[in-house]
Amino acid sequence: MKTYEELLSDIEDDMELMGASHIVYLMKENGLITDYDYLPSDSYTISMTLKDLQENLRQKILFDKAASHSADSDKTKPKLAVVFPGIGYTADKPLLYYTIRLAKHCGYQIQTVSYHSLPENVKGNPGKMKQAFDIAFKQTEEYLQNVDWTSYGEILFISKSVGTVISSAYTAKHNLTVKNILFTPLTETFKFPQIGSIAFHGTTDPWAQTNSVKSLAAEKEVPLFLTPNANHSLETGDVKTDLSILRTTMERVEQFIKG
Repeated sequence: MKTYEELLSDIEDDMELMGASHIVYLMKENGLITDYDYLPSDSYTISMTLKDLQENLRQKILFDKAASHSADSDKTKPKLAVVFPGIGYTADKPLLYYTIRLAKHCGYQIQTVSYHSLPENVKGNPGKMKQAFDIAFKQTEEYLQNVDWTSYGEILFISKSVGTVISSAYTAKHNLTVKNILFTPLTETFKFPQIGSIAFHGTTDPWAQTNSVKSLAAEKEVPLFLTPNANHSLETGDVKTDLSILRTTMERVEQFIKG
């Protein structure tokens, strides 16, 4: 079976010969792409362009790298997950609620940061956004000041919206080795190192433009999962669609948490 790196090398050669939009057919084993061919057959049944296949494999490599970020941690020590909510998206809302449940199931202790007295109507107002970040970051520092990070073998940050900026800034300031789930990150999130992070973004998110998020995530080598027509809560307004999005998102989150 070829490695993803070998497949990517083959794809680059084929793209030079046939173009990025050429259709190929994939072979999968246990849900993983193992090879591709130019014609469909009993073994090669799933069609995809070479460009899409290249992007799919690159994202998979980045995801595996991020998921294994704390692979060398001390397994004898307890595990801690810290939740950094958004301004209005609290820990009892779907993305955070179910991620917390998954983290608990995987043996993580949970701490949830809370913010208060933040300015209102911050969207689209850089001054108020900076003010909100400064207040929330100070409150985060106070809330976590007694945590002995060295006593934990694995640390998981679960963050949403402005919480993705706070968790990233906190990681950088305290030089922590963490895995970070970035739900609907803001562009400011990517000002900080993002080793061990994965990100989720809806393409109609009014808080962050998709092209900017894609470019910044690629720059920092963060695997980015895009949800078409979804807003800042990764929702579309259609209940069945939103439940499907939540299920798919949690499957990826669980895989990431388990490493």
